[in-house]
Amino acid sequence: MTIFADLPAGSATTVTTRALEAHLRDAIEHGNLKPGDRLPPIREAAWKLGCAPGTVARAYRALELAGLAHGEVGRGTFITAGDRKLGFPKPAGPSARAVTDLAVNSFLLDDATDLLGDAMDSARQALAGGALPLAYLAPGADADIRQVASTFLGRWCASPDPDRIVVTSGAQAAIAATFLALTENGGGIACDVLTYPGVIGAASAARARLHPVRMDQEGMEPEALDALCRRSSISCVFLMPSVQNPTGRQMSLRRCRELAAVAERHGIVIIEDQVYGFLREPGSSPGFSGLLPDATVLVTGLSKCVAPILRVGFVAAPRPLTRQILAVDNALSLMVSPVLTHMAGHVLADPRFEGRLERLRRAVARRAPLVHERFPALRPETLQGGLAWLPLTGGWSADAFAAEAEALGVRVAPGRCFAVEPRGAPDAVRICLGSVSDDATFLRALEDLAGLMSRPPRSLQALP
Repeated sequence: MTIFADLPAGSATTVTTRALEAHLRDAIEHGNLKPGDRLPPIREAAWKLGCAPGTVARAYRALELAGLAHGEVGRGTFITAGDRKLGFPKPAGPSARAVTDLAVNSFLLDDATDLLGDAMDSARQALAGGALPLAYLAPGADADIRQVASTFLGRWCASPDPDRIVVTSGAQAAIAATFLALTENGGGIACDVLTYPGVIGAASAARARLHPVRMDQEGMEPEALDALCRRSSISCVFLMPSVQNPTGRQMSLRRCRELAAVAERHGIVIIEDQVYGFLREPGSSPGFSGLLPDATVLVTGLSKCVAPILRVGFVAAPRPLTRQILAVDNALSLMVSPVLTHMAGHVLADPRFEGRLERLRRAVARRAPLVHERFPALRPETLQGGLAWLPLTGGWSADAFAAEAEALGVRVAPGRCFAVEPRGAPDAVRICLGSVSDDATFLRALEDLAGLMSRPPRSLQALP
C-alpha cells in the first residue's frame, strides 16, 4: 500500500497534475501524510504512476506554493508542519510531557503581571466611571492613546504628530494593513531573504509578491536592493534596522543611510519595523524615519516589550499614507478595543515601564554568553537582540534537527519558517533567548541542543 494506491496508473494521460495535487492534499488533511514525511522522488513517483516527471514536479510545486510542503536541495520534498499563511511556528500547547519552547519569541525574563494588573484595574475603574465607551468609537475618539503613542514612537523618530498615527490590533495587524495599502496597485514588497513568518503571512493575505533580497552581516545589502528595483516593480521595502528577525543582525547608521538612498532614488516606501527596537539603548537605535521622513512608515507594538496578550500596535506614516492605512485597518477591524488601548496608555505612562525595558536588556545580555559557551560560533554581541541564528553542522538538516530537538523536549524554529523562498532555506534554526523565564530551564535546553548537534543525524527513509 503506497500513498498513490488510490490513484489510477499506467497511462500518461490518466494521472494529471491537478488529480495528483488533490490526492496529496487529501492525504495531508486526513493525516496519512504527516509533517516531516518525505515524498517519493519525482522520477520514482512518475514511474509508479505511469506519468511524466513534469506532472509530479508540478504537483509537488503546487504543494510548496500552498505552504503544505517544502523542498530541501539534495534531499527531496517534505511535508511541512503548518501553513505559512498562518504564521508558523505556533506555541507549544499542553501535552503529556513538558516542552521548553525556544521557537516562539516572547520576553518572559521580567514578570509583567503587576504592570498589566494595574492597567486592568485602571481600565475597570474607567469602565465603571463611564470613561470607557461601550459603543463603537467615533472618528478621532482614540486621541488619548495616539498622544501617548507619539511619545513612545519618539524613540525612533521626532515625536510624530498624533494625527499621523494609526492604532491597530498589534504590530502584525499594522504590517498587514500597511502591505494592503501600499500594494493595491500591484507593486511587490522587497524584504530580507530571511524574514519572520508574520511578514510572509501578511504578504500572502495581501496577495502581494515578496521579493527576497540578499543579506550580509548587517542585514539587507543596498546593492542587491538597487538591482531588484531596477528589474522589478517594487512598491515598498520591509526593514528591521534594530534587530533583524530571525538572524538578530543589527544595522549601522551608515547601512541605514545607504538603503535610504536606494529607496529615495527609486521612489519606494520604507516600512521600518521597530518591534524589537526597545532592546537597543534609547537614542542608539538606527532607523529610517529621521532619514527619509516623507517616505517611511514606522511600525511597532507592545507584544514584545510588554506581553503578547496586549495586542496594541502603532503605525506612524506620512499624512497621505496615514489615510490609506487607516482606511484599510478600519475595513479589517473597525476599531481597537478601548479597553486594550486604555491599558496600553496606562502601561506606557507607568514609570515602571522604562525599568522593565532596562531589565529585559540586562537579562538578554546575561544569557548571551551562555549561548556563546555552548555554540562558540555565535558571538555574544550578535545575540543582544534576543535571537540566536544557529547554522547547523555535522550533516543536520534544519527540519531533522528541530524534530529531534522536540523529541528531547526542546522546541526550536527551523530555517524553512523564515525563508521567503522555501527551497533555498538554510540549514539553521532560530533560538529565542527570552521565551523561558527560568535560567536553569533555559540552560538545560541549551545543553540538550548542544548535545544533539554533537551527534550525527539519523538517516531518513522516503515513503514507499
